[in-house]
Amino acid sequence: MNPVLREGLDVFFVEGRGFPAYFYLLIILAPVEFLSLYMPTLGEQMWSGPGNLFKNCSSVAVLLIAYFAMRVANQEYAPGRFKPLEHWLREGGLSVGAVVEGRVLFLVVNIVCLLILSAPLLIWAAAIARAPLAGLAATLALIPFYAFCYGVWGLVALVLWEREPDNRELAVRCFIGFVVVISLVVYLPLNPVIYMLAIVGQQEPPSITAVTWPADSVHFGFHLMLGAAGLVAYQWALARRLAVVSKNAI
Repeated sequence: MNPVLREGLDVFFVEGRGFPAYFYLLIILAPVEFLSLYMPTLGEQMWSGPGNLFKNCSSVAVLLIAYFAMRVANQEYAPGRFKPLEHWLREGGLSVGAVVEGRVLFLVVNIVCLLILSAPLLIWAAAIARAPLAGLAATLALIPFYAFCYGVWGLVALVLWEREPDNRELAVRCFIGFVVVISLVVYLPLNPVIYMLAIVGQQEPPSITAVTWPADSVHFGFHLMLGAAGLVAYQWALARRLAVVSKNAI
């Protein structure tokens, strides 16, 4: 097993340092679902299934899972328990590719765990709201896709500001916020929540501009480029760090 991945699994699951991320996900998502279901304004529709229940839950789930995936990638949970990059690149003798593989796989493992925890609540909400099966399947597929595309930028921040945890937390949040705002301004269907709500409701994603681009192609093309750019930036930052470490070792 990749030693970087093994370290992350030990810290998060053996030592239990990552459990707060999963706890926070459930403690936020579950009340949102129950409050959406039992709102007094639902009246007679309380038990027959409010149509907005699944939309509310899926919107909150995609935001939470992407947010916690980013925090996991950024090592905001138990940062002191992870070995610095110099250890892997110099003392551990690992290549840049091995470090990239280990950190990316660890991010994927946590995204899967977050999705597994939220899936029962989403499935229950879809059943109550009588959401179409295709909408549920699309939601469960889109959530990890978004979480990875945005979460990988937490890895970039981790390398660039490894010794400055406050700066890297602020930097990655500002970057993600900037991307979300720009997507809303340029073309509304680029926004993950807007697009997901349209898919769940089996509608065309709305647009507040006169732009008539194909929503599906533009949306997925944008996020694929965002995720790919994050991976490229992460590998570049690691290669740059390796060069610095090698220079200091001479």
